[in-house]
Amino acid sequence: MTTVERGPASQTGAGGEVDQLECTLRALLQEHQRLLGFIEQKREAIRTADIQRITSICEQENAIVQRLTELEKRRIELVGLITERSEPEAKRPLPVGAIAETVNEPARTRLLALGEQLRSTMVEVRRASSVVRAAAEALDRHLAGIMHTVQSALSRARVYGRRGRLAAGAQTHFSVDLET
Repeated sequence: MTTVERGPASQTGAGGEVDQLECTLRALLQEHQRLLGFIEQKREAIRTADIQRITSICEQENAIVQRLTELEKRRIELVGLITERSEPEAKRPLPVGAIAETVNEPARTRLLALGEQLRSTMVEVRRASSVVRAAAEALDRHLAGIMHTVQSALSRARVYGRRGRLAAGAQTHFSVDLET
């Protein structure tokens, strides 16, 4: 069992948690930037209604989100360890800015910069995601409208449903003449 000095965190003490935190923040930033790139690609795929590309991008985004989840768990663990070592009586984990204030330069500057870059990138991801979500919902409504129009045109029964729209029958009979 090792004893850990109480007081300011150091980059090398207690397993180098501050160094590990810096690496974790850097990895979080890189993954969020990658996610932002995929969100932009998805926006373009939605604009062109490229459903296969949207599906592929969603799969890639999911892999990034899984990595982000693991990195965030690690960040929380490291912040908890550093907080416990720096301020054992603290009720909540220290924010990255407060941790940065306890370390020497140049680590302080790097942690503060990484924290700010990560925050701004996460805000941008949130904003871009909401725009893409709205575009995807609009595309979904558009495609649903097209499908309803096609089903209505092909429906033999011409029966109205409860919402005042032509009901799509359970069985739609139609034929397509491929010769003419």
